[in-house]
Amino acid sequence: MPATWCLEDIYKSPDDRQLGVDRNSVQALAMEFKSCFRGKILPENLSDAIAAYEKIAKILIRLESYAFLCLQTNLNNEKILSFYRYITEFVSNTESSIVFFKIEISKLDEIAVMNACSENPVLAKYKSWLLNCFKYKEHLLADETEEALFQKQLTANDAWIRLYDELLARLEFVFDGESKRLPEIIEIANHSATSETREKASKTISEKLTEAGFYINHIYCNILLDRAIDDRLRKYDKPESFRHLENNIGQDVVDFLADTVTEQYATIAHKYYRLKSYLMKKKQLEYWDRNAQINLSGFLEKKFEYHEATRIVLETFGAFSDTFGHIARDFIEKRWIDVYPKDGKASGAFSHSCSTDIHPYILLNYFDSMRDVFTLAHELGHGIHQTLSGKENGPLLAATPITLSEVASLFAEKLLFEKLFESSASDLEKIDLLCSRLDNTINTVIRQIAFFKFERAAHEARRTGEFSTQALSEIFIKTQRECLGEFVNVDDCISCYWCYISHFFHAPFYVYAYSFGEIFVNALFGARQIMGNPFVEKYTRMLSRGGIDSYDVAASEFGLNPLKVEFWRNGVQSIADQVEYLEALCDYSVAD
Repeated sequence: MPATWCLEDIYKSPDDRQLGVDRNSVQALAMEFKSCFRGKILPENLSDAIAAYEKIAKILIRLESYAFLCLQTNLNNEKILSFYRYITEFVSNTESSIVFFKIEISKLDEIAVMNACSENPVLAKYKSWLLNCFKYKEHLLADETEEALFQKQLTANDAWIRLYDELLARLEFVFDGESKRLPEIIEIANHSATSETREKASKTISEKLTEAGFYINHIYCNILLDRAIDDRLRKYDKPESFRHLENNIGQDVVDFLADTVTEQYATIAHKYYRLKSYLMKKKQLEYWDRNAQINLSGFLEKKFEYHEATRIVLETFGAFSDTFGHIARDFIEKRWIDVYPKDGKASGAFSHSCSTDIHPYILLNYFDSMRDVFTLAHELGHGIHQTLSGKENGPLLAATPITLSEVASLFAEKLLFEKLFESSASDLEKIDLLCSRLDNTINTVIRQIAFFKFERAAHEARRTGEFSTQALSEIFIKTQRECLGEFVNVDDCISCYWCYISHFFHAPFYVYAYSFGEIFVNALFGARQIMGNPFVEKYTRMLSRGGIDSYDVAASEFGLNPLKVEFWRNGVQSIADQVEYLEALCDYSVAD
């Protein structure tokens, strides 16, 4: 099975002649665009301007994607680092020269633009994108200021993020006499078979992060300050406001979500960890026991080599939709996935969409466990979504708000769970699978809202001044204790664990999208039971629409209304019902 990705579908190498041709071409296109349209944007010429703008965007995305993907498996390679810096600087400088476009659109008469959309079918396609331009109107600054801020990102926020990534990639964790990278030691800490090994790995992580904590805290404080300055200049009410605007979601709906999940901490996480303590024959779980697998049947102890994982996932997707199965097979067979951890490779997993005329690429850190099978399904869910959206739309319409993009990945995970659960050979196997599912669901829904609350507190605190690593660690421990409950021991060992949660650094307030997505998926599966076969076509169309439809419009196609608090309460209750079902199943199995 192919285990390393081949980026030659983008460029042959950093020295590829075509890369230089594209760089020169897009630079000329940007200069021409600026000359033709700066100060001249009107409803009448919007269609032509958008076509020219998309042509530039497609090439810039191609260049930036290639540099980014090269870096992700070569974080310790100075030549690749230099190439990445060069390309990001070039892209930033080019983008800054055309940043005026969205600003000028926002200054147009909205009614006149909408009328133009009604009269021009080509322009009508971009109606949702144009409306998004208008919603930023009160937060945009003068053209020169926007251009300066855009260029300044390279030495501000972007520079700190790059330093953070490179610092984490260089951390070495000595464990049992061997040097481990962060993804490897986290895997041991979370999922090793013995509590003693998990404890030792967790304390190794804690020691190393404590050593690096001063530097990581300094990086984070500067990222928070950069965000605060931006918020003040753009007149955002709250540190999280910019994210909700990007996601086309109201503050009230995000509050519905966060409050509803918080209200159910006790009936989901606290209750589940009490049951898990019982199953593990402990009075209380240690923090490193939370994700330990329950293996009453032995099923989850099995090693799932990558070829076996691909077979399971392809069968799952193919049973749902031929289209899904075919797209997933392309990723696996055509070297669009980088599979195994290695020195200098980024931690975690992601699916990265490139230019819409090129397929996405997926990065994994695969360790042959059932969790990794689910991660493969998760990222392929993203990849299928990005592929469908890219085929139907240009770069301006293909990008999807993170709320809906996480729906696609979590939907894929639930398809896989259903397949495995329905084919379970015994009640003990069902218990193992349901525990594994709830481990993941609680991480996805409960802990991500706790992370969201951590971010709220951290950003608010930074608005009044810098804080110490200890102060930030205390916020982290407090939010973790609240969500996990009395049956998980949360002590100082995890005080610096916030340091490796990359979303805090890369994408502030991203994390609530996971909780949003899980609950949305629960609602979609309910609609699937009612609708039957027509659901597949509707769901495929939803993914193909990319960023055209807002989440509430997308939901309405399935008879769902996420603007009502009942939507969120029902979604969270469905998780509480799983905990109750597991309790009943365990009682039966124990009595047996």
